[in-house]
Amino acid sequence: MHMRILNFIIIYVVVLALGMGAIALGVPQTAALWFFTIAAIVLVIGYMYAMTSTKNTKLTLFAIKFQKRSPMFAYVFAIKDGTLEDELEAIELVKKKVKNPETVYDYEFLGYIRQKDLVNAYEIIKKMKSSPRKRLNIAIYEAEAGKYGMARSHDLDFIWMEDYIEAYVANLQGNKERYEEYMQKAIEGTKGLQRLTNEAIYARDLREWDEAHQKKKKKK
Repeated sequence: MHMRILNFIIIYVVVLALGMGAIALGVPQTAALWFFTIAAIVLVIGYMYAMTSTKNTKLTLFAIKFQKRSPMFAYVFAIKDGTLEDELEAIELVKKKVKNPETVYDYEFLGYIRQKDLVNAYEIIKKMKSSPRKRLNIAIYEAEAGKYGMARSHDLDFIWMEDYIEAYVANLQGNKERYEEYMQKAIEGTKGLQRLTNEAIYARDLREWDEAHQKKKKKK
């Protein structure tokens, strides 16, 4: 399971070539079909491992490398390498292509939060019914509203979410040391795509740190 996705792809291509060659040489199609089936199973298991179970985010990154136009993956790439405008563009892609309204609400909420639009962020929260991120989103909203105690008071689904909120509050307060401490905990508590997303957010926040906090000082 610790093989890289690239190895799974190579194996699949080789088996496919061998299977086609076998059919051409008169090997029964049933035997060739078994080759295809086993290779496909191995590839799927490898992909699921990369998306949900590994702490090696290079593996996860490779698994989604060729799916940059997939809405939710596009958002991760926008956080990792892009600008706020890229993130908002990726959210628009989610709105156009994703049919689940709860998923769309999650991304719309993140977009409004990134723009510091608390009015519309709150309206999105009111629309949410079954989103598994609803309580996390409420905590983020409350942190942005300056209600730090309330933001920390929620019984969130995973420990990494609690660490994330601590990091979020520390960012808003301009406490870089505490932010780094808790964001690293939030990363360590996750695997697969969520770990990659948390790492991307961490890198983005540090990239934007000086400019973001200089603006806050000017406002004061």
